[in-house]
Amino acid sequence: MSILPPELILDILLRLSYKDLIRSLCVSKAWYAFIHDQRFIKAHLQRSIETNSAPLSILIWSDNPEDAPSGFFSLTFRDNETIGAAVRTEQPFKYADNYTEILGNSVHGVVCIRNCVDWEIALWNPSIQKLKKIPFPSFETPQFTAYYGFGYDSVHDDYKVVGIGDCHTESCQVHIYSLKSNSWKRIQNMPCNNFDFHSDYIVFFNGALNWLMHPVLDETPHIIRTLTLASEEYCQFSTPVDLDDVYNMYTPTLSLEVLGGCLCLCVDRFGAAHDVWVMKEYGMTESWTLLFSIEPEAVPWVHVHSFKPVVLSKNGEMVLLTYKYHNSVFFWYDLKKKSFKQVEFRGHPHVSKVAVSGVGSLYLLHPVICWKGSTSPLYL
Repeated sequence: MSILPPELILDILLRLSYKDLIRSLCVSKAWYAFIHDQRFIKAHLQRSIETNSAPLSILIWSDNPEDAPSGFFSLTFRDNETIGAAVRTEQPFKYADNYTEILGNSVHGVVCIRNCVDWEIALWNPSIQKLKKIPFPSFETPQFTAYYGFGYDSVHDDYKVVGIGDCHTESCQVHIYSLKSNSWKRIQNMPCNNFDFHSDYIVFFNGALNWLMHPVLDETPHIIRTLTLASEEYCQFSTPVDLDDVYNMYTPTLSLEVLGGCLCLCVDRFGAAHDVWVMKEYGMTESWTLLFSIEPEAVPWVHVHSFKPVVLSKNGEMVLLTYKYHNSVFFWYDLKKKSFKQVEFRGHPHVSKVAVSGVGSLYLLHPVICWKGSTSPLYL
C-alpha cells in the first residue's frame, strides 16, 4: 500500500474545516500530532483568512426569558449574504450564560470571558469548545472595578490578558497574564492624568489594547489610551471629533471597534446622526477618515444612534451593522448606494447582547508533548 508524502498530507489537512480536523484527530497518532502542532494551527487559520474559506461567525448571547434556556449562539454566514443560521453553543461555565460576559473582541477565534457570579476569568474557543480558566490577578489594594482586555503578543507568540485597576488616584495598577507561563505579573502603573475609563470595553488591534478615556475635571477632549503587549509601553492619541461643538447640541456616545483592518471610532450623535471614523494608519491622528455618516430618517428598522458596526465586507463596499444594546437586528449598509438590506438568521433569539465577529480556529487545543530533538514529519 502506497503512503502519501507528508507534503500532500499537509496540503489536504490545511484544506479541511476546523470541524473536520477535530473529527480527524482519531485517524492516527501522527494526524493527532500534526493537527495539534502550533505551526499547523497558525497555517490553517492563515489559509482560512486568505482564501475566505471559513464563514464569518458572530458570537452573541441571549438573556431573554422567552428564549429559555438562555445561552450563547453562533451566527454563521458568508460575506454579503442576507440569510444565515443561529446555532446554540455549549455554555462555557457551570452557571447560566446570562451571568457570563465577553471581554473585548475575538482574537484568532478565541475570546476572553468572565463569569459575573464568582468573577472567574477564562479564554474560550467556542468553535471547538475549548476553555482555559486562568487565575485571578492579585491587586495590592481591593478593586471595586477592574477593566480587562485580551490580545495576542506576536513578538513572543503569546496570548495575554491585561487587568487594570481603578483610576481613582494619579495612577492605577496594571497586571498582565501570560498564557505561556500561566501566570500574572505586575507592570508599571498606568498614569491617569485626570482621565478615567469611558467604558469597560477594551479592543485589541495592531499588537496593542486600545480604550477610550474621558476627562474627570474639565472639558478636555477624550483620548485613546493604548498598551502594547510586547513592549508593555503606554501611548495615547486624540480622537477625530471636536466634542466642544457637539456638547452644545446633544450628548454623544463614543465607542471603539475594529473594522476592515482599522481602528474604528463610532460617534452616536443622539437625534442627529451616527458617524463612523476609521484610522487609516494606526497611531497617526491625521489619518482619521470619516467612513460614513447615517441620518436618523435613513434607517428603516432601528434608531440611528443605537447600532454598531460588526464587519466590513471583503470588497469594502458594505458594512454589517447591528442594534447596539440588543442585537436582534442585523443589516448590511451599502457605503456607495447608502442603502440597507436586512440579514435574517434562522433560529436567532429575539433579544441578545454583544456581537463578536471572527473565524473558527483550532487555537487552545492542548499542545502535544514532544520528546527532545523530535520534529513533526510534516515540517521536515
